[in-house]
Amino acid sequence: MKNIIYAFVLFSSLTMLTSCEVMEDIIPSKGGDNVGTTDTTSTGTTNPTNPTNPTTPTPANDFINASAQDIMHDSYGPDELQKFDIHIPARRSPTQTKVVIILHGGSWKELDKGFMKNYVSQIKEKGDNWVIVNANYRLTFQNGIKYDQQIQDLGTLINKILSMRQQYNFSDKIYLLGASAGGHLALAYAYTVDKSKNVKGVSVIAAPTDLTSDKIRVGEFGQDIENLIGQPYGTNPDAFKRASPRFQVSKVAPPTILFYGGKDEFIPSDQGELLRQQLQANAVVNSYNFYPEQGHEWMLLSETIDKTLVFFGDNSNAAN
Repeated sequence: MKNIIYAFVLFSSLTMLTSCEVMEDIIPSKGGDNVGTTDTTSTGTTNPTNPTNPTTPTPANDFINASAQDIMHDSYGPDELQKFDIHIPARRSPTQTKVVIILHGGSWKELDKGFMKNYVSQIKEKGDNWVIVNANYRLTFQNGIKYDQQIQDLGTLINKILSMRQQYNFSDKIYLLGASAGGHLALAYAYTVDKSKNVKGVSVIAAPTDLTSDKIRVGEFGQDIENLIGQPYGTNPDAFKRASPRFQVSKVAPPTILFYGGKDEFIPSDQGELLRQQLQANAVVNSYNFYPEQGHEWMLLSETIDKTLVFFGDNSNAAN
């Protein structure tokens, strides 16, 4: 797919007023379980989303003050694409400072972390208690790189980040934020591979969730999906199903917030609706945000980051 399709991040710092239907299907109960009440509402662009992890007071001595650090293009593997940037805030806590990992789109075959710099700057502006990781992963244009290798990259990256905790004083609470193909990988990893349950929440924008759907297995994008799986759909439909987050949801899946547009010409909004139904059926904390006027070139990054951080239980205002 042409680069411009997934270069929506270049425009995403723009703010455009539009209507949004927010379906907060499962919200946390007071007892902390992932089963709550149903609350379906239609709102404008300023509607907040209920947090999945309510803020709890933290003793002042749990935080340290050090120099903020930006470590750029660090390695988590031997391949030239196994690189990441990590942005560590000055004031941080080994129990309260969370980690958000950002994954770029690009049909699993192109683009890189440079396209997600606006996401980094938005999170820095909106929450000062986050370690922000902006990551590359190996791409399908490389020989032998398919779905399994990309999922493996995400696991290797998370292990690398967790190995840095003691040195830099942040928590083991990992959150994933992905756009398009990056969102697909975030969901797939969190639902199928994360046996240690390090991932506490996932936020995705225009992510493919059902690779078996005829609606997205057509044209050039269909070829990109076949390249990801490594074979045609007719040869092994089960491989496409295995790589589809929609079919991998379980009752222990992490809280998930979804963003989709009604004018997306590449990822139809029913990809989000199908996943939402499975989250609902498994009583997983979730929020589905549908913007009728949004296309694939996402123009509402500021609002999306606001809602994502609140959903993730942002605790930037924890006790000083």
